Amino acid sequence: MRKLRSFFTADAQSLIARTWRPAAELPAALAWCAAALLALAAPAPESFSRPMALVCAAMALRRGLSAAAVLRARSLLAGRPLTFHTSSALARRVQREFAPQEVVWFGRGFEWTPEHAQKLYELNRVSFRELIPPRFVRRLLFCGRQPAADALGLAAIEGLEARSGDITVAQKTLEGGTLIVGTTQAGKGVLLTNLVTQAIVRGETVIVFDPKMSSRLMRAVEEACAIAGRPQPAFFHPLGEAASAELSHGAVQVRINPLASFARTSELASRITSVMTEEGPFTAFAWSAVNTVCALLLYCGRKPTIASIEAALSGGLSDLIEEALARAWGADALEAARLLAHSNGLKGREALLSILDDWRASPRHRTGSCPELEAAAAVFAHDPVHYAKITASLMPVLGMLTSGALRESLSPGADDASDRRPAVSLSAVLEARGVLYVCLNSLPDPTVAAAIGSILLADLASCAGARYNAPEAERGIVSLFVDECSNVINKPLIEILNKGAESGIRTTAAMQTVSDLAARLGSPEAARMALGNFNTLVSLRTKDRVTQDFVTETFGRTDIASHAASLTTGASSSAAGGFTAAYTRQVAGVRDDLVPVDMLGKLPNCEFFASVAGGRIVKGRIPILTCTS
Repeated sequence: MRKLRSFFTADAQSLIARTWRPAAELPAALAWCAAALLALAAPAPESFSRPMALVCAAMALRRGLSAAAVLRARSLLAGRPLTFHTSSALARRVQREFAPQEVVWFGRGFEWTPEHAQKLYELNRVSFRELIPPRFVRRLLFCGRQPAADALGLAAIEGLEARSGDITVAQKTLEGGTLIVGTTQAGKGVLLTNLVTQAIVRGETVIVFDPKMSSRLMRAVEEACAIAGRPQPAFFHPLGEAASAELSHGAVQVRINPLASFARTSELASRITSVMTEEGPFTAFAWSAVNTVCALLLYCGRKPTIASIEAALSGGLSDLIEEALARAWGADALEAARLLAHSNGLKGREALLSILDDWRASPRHRTGSCPELEAAAAVFAHDPVHYAKITASLMPVLGMLTSGALRESLSPGADDASDRRPAVSLSAVLEARGVLYVCLNSLPDPTVAAAIGSILLADLASCAGARYNAPEAERGIVSLFVDECSNVINKPLIEILNKGAESGIRTTAAMQTVSDLAARLGSPEAARMALGNFNTLVSLRTKDRVTQDFVTETFGRTDIASHAASLTTGASSSAAGGFTAAYTRQVAGVRDDLVPVDMLGKLPNCEFFASVAGGRIVKGRIPILTCTS
């Protein structure tokens, strides 16, 4: 049906959208068909009957097409079924169409206008299922397969527009961050799978954080790498080599050292403390303690790992200090001071404190001090009971990251040569422009999963800072995908969203509700601040009212036409039998949401509303990606 909404804002018709009506042209079309047949059968000269039949047939066709348009518009209210496509088909489209145009494909749909909003508001006022023609009529009109009768959501939303096309967004626009919200099984994984596949085919560095190990997403990553001719993706699982071997087929299982690359020692302390959810003086002291241990490890020529830091802070600091003393003072001088302390009856902590006093009084210390050792000595001299209290929030974090198989998975070292998994770092993945898939295994252990995700994101934020100084052509594009981001979001991820575009990082995050984000960050205000860093918003079906309000607030408002009619009659006193009558019709605009709040909870699976490219609102559908093999 053609649109009947005026483009002139001073006209009352600018608020009115053409809605659904009976196919009144259908009886006329049948009548014209009958007239054409009668004209042919009539006992009249052919020079008259044939032109008359032709005119009648033309009128029948005109009326029939008009009726078909009405019925087709009403048939679309039945919705469209789920669609599917293969990885290879999507890869071909990316290589031939989307990549040369530097756009990202979000599915098929149409631009959501105030006229669509008007139709949707009017649809809520009627029993729309009575508007849908019978199934045989829909098949006759070639409307395609219809969705299943028990399908979730309001299928009629997609039927508000007969014409749909590809929804594409400029790659440059996505540097501002993309947020996907939707309830369970609404289609977040389907959309992520399509976006990840496109990023891999485009040749970008891809890092995926998957909290629950989606076999569909993992399989899509592996197949996309194979189709694009790229090396197999690196796969990380916190349970270690045995579990990874069962869960991954074509990927290379790896270990990750989140402390491998850094420019300053303080960066390592910041990564460790980023896992802590508490703020305050205890966090500051924990940062100072970790920074001291990292500096001492580097002074001793040892590579900082989470395991070595945990060992030093949980009781091994004395051994590390003695190792540093042997370097700074000399092994012979250290041994002499140790014998002197023992001869004075000192043992353990008291003996080491005495040795440190002797070192400070030695000529070697006066000629050249060692700030790393001085800081470690100050930490060691702290009251042990008070020290244990103020590091109480740090030690559980280190314990989580070094328990069980995680000790080898996150702290690879020379003493674990029996582990066949290669040790990598995020900086190495970025330099090689590879593909990394990180499974957090959050279902059985969400606390540890959150800690792993937080420290790896802190490492990535540090890498992003190092990429600022590199030429844009050399650093390339990094596509970061974080599913269930409310489980792992922290200050480093917010910094990546805020400043990562300058370093070539494009972040796509998915979550279920804004309330989950507020619970993770501590307050609704903090959640709002984090959400303000996303320029593109995609909303699938969501039931949470706070999330719905956030989405509709982002989409904006429009004027919705409100109709009012009145009929008044009255008797006239001037003449017997006289009366008066008046009919009034009024059209007024009411400011309301461009997308009604309750409609967000009625979207069918894999259908979404989105605000893209600086405020352009679209309604789309994303096909389910299936593996080629």
